[in-house]
Amino acid sequence: MTMHEPLHPGEIVKDALIDGAGLSVTEAASKLDISRTALSRLLNCHVSISPEMALRLSKLLRTSIEMWINIQAQYDTWKIRKMSDKIKVKPLRKAA
Repeated sequence: MTMHEPLHPGEIVKDALIDGAGLSVTEAASKLDISRTALSRLLNCHVSISPEMALRLSKLLRTSIEMWINIQAQYDTWKIRKMSDKIKVKPLRKAA
């Protein structure tokens, strides 16, 4: 099954906070109680959503932590599947 490239979670956060809620990066960072730099790194797709960030987003946007963790996991799964051929691990033999 071929998976299409999902959006980086930072793009989804940007859509929700900056485009959707009309906040500036500085305002959104303040509401999340994080530095502007930390939020900027997420919005520019340089870092992943950590469990702590998932909690902060869930509180601010009234969503679940699991939603943000799942968005990140789906992105990570897609990304690592692209590398599948480069990882040379042989399965264990079944016991006789």
